[in-house]
Amino acid sequence: MRFIASVFEEMRKVTWPTFSENVRYTWIVLLTSAFFAITFGLADWVFQQGITFLSTH
Repeated sequence: MRFIASVFEEMRKVTWPTFSENVRYTWIVLLTSAFFAITFGLADWVFQQGITFLSTH
């Protein structure tokens, strides 16, 4: 029970982000994820085209 009480005590000290900060951070995560998905997708396509070219010639 002492552990649970200390958890609640520490949770009261947390500074929670505001709604606008949450929206901003969500957009950052979504845009970063999209960027890496496109980057890795293009890299995969380039390697696939290269392997296909090498295997047919």
